[in-house]
Amino acid sequence: MTTLITGGTGKTGLALAKLLHAAKHPILLTSRAGKAPEPFKAVKFDWLDKTTYEIPFNADPKIDRVYIAVPPIFDMLSYVGPFIDLAVSKGVKRFVLLTGSQDEPGDGPLGKVHQHLLDIGVDYTVLRPTWFQQNFGVFFYFSIREGNEIFSGAGDGRLAFVSVEDIAQAAFDALTADKSPNKDLMVFGPELYTYDEAAKLLSSILGREITHKRLSIEELEKLYTGYGMSAEYASLLGTAEANVGKGKEEELFNASDDKKFTGKHTLLEYFQANLPLKRITL
Repeated sequence: MTTLITGGTGKTGLALAKLLHAAKHPILLTSRAGKAPEPFKAVKFDWLDKTTYEIPFNADPKIDRVYIAVPPIFDMLSYVGPFIDLAVSKGVKRFVLLTGSQDEPGDGPLGKVHQHLLDIGVDYTVLRPTWFQQNFGVFFYFSIREGNEIFSGAGDGRLAFVSVEDIAQAAFDALTADKSPNKDLMVFGPELYTYDEAAKLLSSILGREITHKRLSIEELEKLYTGYGMSAEYASLLGTAEANVGKGKEEELFNASDDKKFTGKHTLLEYFQANLPLKRITL
């Protein structure tokens, strides 16, 4: 039986594909171009084009489990809901959905997809990771290179930045377990950091001072919309950052072990190993 990985060429999708391939589980990836790196097979799929939803199942009728990672679409359920229903009609028995640490069932775009899985009664796991370690090498790349700074609206709030590899491991475990977990799991890195502390750690690796620029939530949302994000989605992210400043992520990190998956990869290891960050020093 085959696992379908939506967003198969994205950060978590590709990391998951590598784990499943190494364990000799049949997989099929999706991408908008219908292409994936060797040795993986991919088919064309676009969340915003419902005519592509049938393509994976025509390519491999043995698909029985699906990993769902979606782009930042505000009206997400109107796209993902019909795909989930189609997948069930095609024989899919288990879903693993990627949302976010603060996305409660029924709340916000991702939470509504979570609730849909609950409502239809399928086997599922919802992974709710905190902020990605990889943000430092992608989202903050230019601000580090050009301005020697990272920025946030989180103030002194603490986060357990998580690696893509640990998220993929949590997804692998949920997809391959003999019995579906049928619950949501917070996904964290092993250590809590404020942005000030993360900047200090990064400074020690790059050999120059990196500072944390503290933005108001309004300034942060304006920055997001300047990147082309919708005002609605920028507001969601701004609220999440404000919640970090209020201690929300630290509270979630300290939840009981049965409610979370704690990864092994540290932020320091990411800074030491990540080649794009090393190129920032050039």
